[in-house]
Amino acid sequence: MPNVKPLFDRDELVRSAIERSRLYGLLAAVFRHEPSVEFLCHLKTPELMVAFSAAGVDLGDEFGTDPFVDIAEELAIEYTRLFLGPGKHISPHESVQLKRGSGILWGPETSDVLQAYRDAGFDIGENETDIPDHLSVELDFLALLAKEEAQTWADCDLDQTVHLLRLQHSFISQHIGKWAAHFCTKVNEEAEFTFYPAFANLMRGFLSGEKADTSNRIDMTGTDQQPENGANHKSVSG
Repeated sequence: MPNVKPLFDRDELVRSAIERSRLYGLLAAVFRHEPSVEFLCHLKTPELMVAFSAAGVDLGDEFGTDPFVDIAEELAIEYTRLFLGPGKHISPHESVQLKRGSGILWGPETSDVLQAYRDAGFDIGENETDIPDHLSVELDFLALLAKEEAQTWADCDLDQTVHLLRLQHSFISQHIGKWAAHFCTKVNEEAEFTFYPAFANLMRGFLSGEKADTSNRIDMTGTDQQPENGANHKSVSG
């Protein structure tokens, strides 16, 4: 029986999954805590600046002209005011931001997110201090799924590829996709600098596209088989 040429470009799908994993990881780093000077320097590497330009991401005039030490200090104040408080702030947690949710830290939504990690075969480490439904942890989870997806494309393990794509689609549909857009709107309304709205808008558009694209990639595999659960346990948060 002749070999059947696959209906997809495996190398391109590997590259795409790696790039999506890196973008999830970058967004997680942006919203995890205030940026360091080193992180700001990383953002201004030629590779990322070209990618930001292609994606229409504008980090503000001050990002191109002001010393990174000054920018880091300004953004540290901005991050604290926006996401930490004290006082009124935009809590980056699903349990707080989810419409018609509990509205409190460590609400029942937090347990649901933690269970989603465990059902996928991932654990938050025993020494992990982040709350499981913090935006950065949810983005880290998607980064790990996309990274493993890249390996399954490379291995031609389509059953596991479909399994990982379904996990991504489910998590976006049932968790982060239900509240991230609302969070991003608040960031745009409350931020004084361009930095956080720029990444909030990038994240909103990316997640919106991923919800549809994961289904398209599942269709691309040409398999409807339901894979077994059996991912190795890994730490969710970077």
